[in-house]
Amino acid sequence: MNETVTIRPLQRDDYPALIDLVRRTWYDEFDEHTGLIAAEADWENCLARTTNAYTAVLDGKPVALILGRVDTRDARGKWNRHKRNYVRGLLRLLPVKEGITAIHEIVGILAIDHELTRKAHAAGHDYAAEVVLFVLDPEARGLGLGKRMFRKLIADFRDAGLKHYFLYTDTTCNVGFYEHTGLQQIAAISLPASRVHKESMSFYLYEGTIKRTDDGINGSQQTLVG
Repeated sequence: MNETVTIRPLQRDDYPALIDLVRRTWYDEFDEHTGLIAAEADWENCLARTTNAYTAVLDGKPVALILGRVDTRDARGKWNRHKRNYVRGLLRLLPVKEGITAIHEIVGILAIDHELTRKAHAAGHDYAAEVVLFVLDPEARGLGLGKRMFRKLIADFRDAGLKHYFLYTDTTCNVGFYEHTGLQQIAAISLPASRVHKESMSFYLYEGTIKRTDDGINGSQQTLVG
């Protein structure tokens, strides 16, 4: 595995393959054109709050991505270029087939995330680091990449002197991975089936505690997203 898989900082040339991975993972219910625009808007919104980014490359193809944020390392304003690209992406969805539905899904999930954060803050939890996005191509499963990439980002958090971090997830993701990694569920919201989501869904905020050492993993190279 080590001969063919490389974990390295995210590069701009990786964007098309990884945006398509986001499309296939979360927007495959839409036609490919609509799903790709929605995935790109989602992607830009994630990059708008990302400071540390890594991808895994298998035989020359990006197959996994993890994005993280360390608050103290981000000097950009709220309306940085990625945030502006996100808004442009939403506007591009307006005239396309099922574009309004895609907008409702994207904005609706952001509203749920905001409510999860409010619940966590009300319970006395506050965070200076976030795992913004974590996605793995099905063809790369079973290689241990998920665990390796997660540890690499947490090493960045540790190097920044942080003690806790958080992430959002839901029942479409591998929640068991986070629990096995030792994260704790802090807040949850459940929604019944609807026109947008044909099945009921639950959304979660998980908290992780950063140990001084992590099974021998040393500090990792940091990369800032502009």
